[in-house]
Amino acid sequence: MLALSCKAPVSSLDQGNVTLISAEKSEWFGGRPGVRGIVYTVSLKPQNRKDHIQVKALKAEGNAISFTQAGSGNGITVKGNLLITDKTNARDYSPPGSSVNVPEESHNMNPKDNWIEYQVNDSKKKYRIMIPGFTAIEPEGELIPRRP
Repeated sequence: MLALSCKAPVSSLDQGNVTLISAEKSEWFGGRPGVRGIVYTVSLKPQNRKDHIQVKALKAEGNAISFTQAGSGNGITVKGNLLITDKTNARDYSPPGSSVNVPEESHNMNPKDNWIEYQVNDSKKKYRIMIPGFTAIEPEGELIPRRP
């Protein structure tokens, strides 16, 4: 069994060019009633220090997530945000003059559909690392993340 944690990973998952160090999620709410979301944070470590890893896609719990990628030392942190709007309350806070129709957002919550797609160095070949699951953690700092 793979145990993932923010502070001290018990184990890591080696999948080819990168090692999955941790995968976490933190639920947030605030700003307006009915607005909440989930911040996903994935830490990776390239197998070869000379490899430049460029993340191309992040899928978390069945949802394509917009993300930012940052490197520190020989690790990579990928951070993405999934905004979830409660359709009943979102209508109350729409800007003046806007339509009363609230767009349908399709959010799957499939806990087994998690992966990161990436490329190594200047190669055109894409690789995929599977994420077995996300560890729920308490939010730190800002409750409402800034858009990537």
